[in-house]
Amino acid sequence: MTAKHSFRHWLYKHRPVCVVYEVLRWLGHKIFFFIPSRTPVWYRFDAPCAPVDKETLPINTNWYRISRPLYRREHVYYNFDNALHTNPQVKGLALIFFMGIGDYLYTTPMLQALKQKYPNLPFYAYVGGAFDRNNSPLVGKLLENNPHFEKVFYFQGQRHPLIWKNYDYSAAFKDIPEGFLTVPVYYDYGVHISHRVKSLFETFGLPAPKGVPSPLMYFPQTPSPAVQAAFDEVSSRAREKKGIVFLQLDSRGSSYTYPHMGDLARGLIEEGYFVMSVTKGGPLENLSYFEVDIKKLAINETWHLLALLKQRFTVYVIAVNSVFWAASAGLNLPNLGLQHWVDKKVHNLWYPNIEVVTDYFYPRLPQEKQIMAPPESYAPHNRKIIDYKPDWVIKWFKEKFEKTAQ
Repeated sequence: MTAKHSFRHWLYKHRPVCVVYEVLRWLGHKIFFFIPSRTPVWYRFDAPCAPVDKETLPINTNWYRISRPLYRREHVYYNFDNALHTNPQVKGLALIFFMGIGDYLYTTPMLQALKQKYPNLPFYAYVGGAFDRNNSPLVGKLLENNPHFEKVFYFQGQRHPLIWKNYDYSAAFKDIPEGFLTVPVYYDYGVHISHRVKSLFETFGLPAPKGVPSPLMYFPQTPSPAVQAAFDEVSSRAREKKGIVFLQLDSRGSSYTYPHMGDLARGLIEEGYFVMSVTKGGPLENLSYFEVDIKKLAINETWHLLALLKQRFTVYVIAVNSVFWAASAGLNLPNLGLQHWVDKKVHNLWYPNIEVVTDYFYPRLPQEKQIMAPPESYAPHNRKIIDYKPDWVIKWFKEKFEKTAQ
């Protein structure tokens, strides 16, 4: 371990010291703001890269990497045309992922567009190998199914306690071939951003799409034995039901699990639905309930199962703001989205298939897509989070989706 890496490792483990360090670093940047950061032609801090004809900085190992950690609220923009135009030695892109599964889904339309623009440039993926607040190594399994990537590697990284974009991915450098640009997969996220997908396109120097393209999912032509077995079982047990309701009612990002899983599942079953869930707590003894065993079905296999069931049944989703907001959009399934805490950036994550239940009006979401929850329909979970009552969830579900189905 180098002295530089050792200091960073120590700093990350001492959050108060890290906060002071980052504030001082930011103040230094503001005081000397008149001295702009000199960067290679292929990326720039806080502004898109203009087209250029030549490179003025030395093209060495450091040229292929981001020169310094980002400041808080700072962003990076890429221009790979500039890189290829000024340096014929560029051989590929090493895309660094330190994100969760839902975060990855938002990147998929951009990754497809990027590969379409640079079809002859190899794409290698580097995925953080640790489960932490920023990262899930399961993203690597999804990338292994993504046809736009030639190779997938894993590295042991460490999250920054204050600035998520400064995730320590230095351990990935040993596997990055010479001539590959090291490209962290950044996006901007905030009240001022219209949508995370559009931010990704802008970050990677691609024309912003007119609408917001849904996530792309990649499945094998033949279902795995586990998917086929689950499909056969659910198909048999869901026969003659009104439809299938899939539940995802826990969120790693907000450390939340819905406390009324059993009552909600039983209520939906009484209404004539077959219920599937990836969140534990449902009535396992009921033949109209199927709990997904994540030890038997990987996340991509769960999505594949739902895609197959959709061909035979009407499938709905009820989900808190987590992975299945993006996944339901990728599968084009109607989703009753339970917004269980006030997040003024929620429009960054929304898709038109989602009817948002909320106790707070979001001006940047379409008004007709918001179901305003009256005070009697929920109870406090803690100071920030609320629990929607099961009978109200079923009421909203029926009002929004049963009428539409009819």
